[in-house]
Amino acid sequence: MRRMKEKISIGIIGIGMGCGVTHLTIALANYLQSGTGKQTAVIELSGRHELKDMIQKEGNHKQELLGVHYFTDVSIGKIAEIINSRYEAFVLDLGGDYDAAREEFLRCDHKIVIGSVCPWKITAYEHFLKNIKASENYERWEFLVFIPNLMDKKSIQKRLGMRMLSIPWIENPFYLKKEDLIFLQKII
Repeated sequence: MRRMKEKISIGIIGIGMGCGVTHLTIALANYLQSGTGKQTAVIELSGRHELKDMIQKEGNHKQELLGVHYFTDVSIGKIAEIINSRYEAFVLDLGGDYDAAREEFLRCDHKIVIGSVCPWKITAYEHFLKNIKASENYERWEFLVFIPNLMDKKSIQKRLGMRMLSIPWIENPFYLKKEDLIFLQKII
């Protein structure tokens, strides 16, 4: 009897725009492809077309870059077909609108929320947490934040009542360093 390969889906949602969802999506996809050997695909659902533009400039005619396949301009109806394809790992770039992406995010095996807790953005994170604590089963989600130092991190975790992982700077999501690989392994 043939052994079935396990498929994995990772949904990444941001608390607002510009908090690093696409950067982390690319890094995780490259880690899964090169670090674990899984045939990996990225599904862009953010509506911003950043990956579409990148793959048109940098990728090949098969929409691949460094062995990762990029599905851009995907309609919701096509997601099941993509997930049922030959790929073993899927990273979904869900952008920064939780309400619009909620259904697909909740379907993912691993759920990652990324945001900033700098003084001018912490209110958005607090609002998001208040809403999901009231309606979602969030205990197994990963909450990632950009925090400059350990003292701030402890204070913010206590204030929000959550365990959060600090995101290190990943200089180039296409060419990962050893410390990048260690971090990415931690979050999946």
